[in-house]
Amino acid sequence: MSPSELFILGARWLHTLAAVAWVGGGLFYLLALRPALQGSSFSENINKRVAQEFRNVVDTAIWVLLVTGAILFLNRVTSDHATVPYGVVLGLKIALAVWMFYLVGFRQRRSAAPSWEESAGPGRPLLRRAKAVFSGTNLILILGVVVLLLSSILGELFEIDLTNG
Repeated sequence: MSPSELFILGARWLHTLAAVAWVGGGLFYLLALRPALQGSSFSENINKRVAQEFRNVVDTAIWVLLVTGAILFLNRVTSDHATVPYGVVLGLKIALAVWMFYLVGFRQRRSAAPSWEESAGPGRPLLRRAKAVFSGTNLILILGVVVLLLSSILGELFEIDLTNG
């Protein structure tokens, strides 16, 4: 393996590790920590502390994703195996990732993020529930899962072109 191939492998590994840390941490919070703390007397204090620490993880992940993403982008789009479908899926992935970065930055600038119930607001129960699911932290997590799916699709598209070319 050449030094340039090792460099790309390292960039891909760091890119994946940052994405997994961000999305995996969000899934852990949503599916394990938040339900475990619900109703406890100290849940608000722990939620604030976890959010503060996780924000550091997310900030680091964003920088790693930006740097390694730029490297991987240049490596793949300058390849002979970057097809039009690959470019379309890559463009969608980048757009969703930029949306995630914006949402994280927007949430950090706000003084206090509303709770799940506050973000739902008034209205019909189904509409309130949908609004709560697709807002704030939940939306960032949903986008992250979709971005990971698009990453897998990109890998498959690249492999298909390698085997056919």
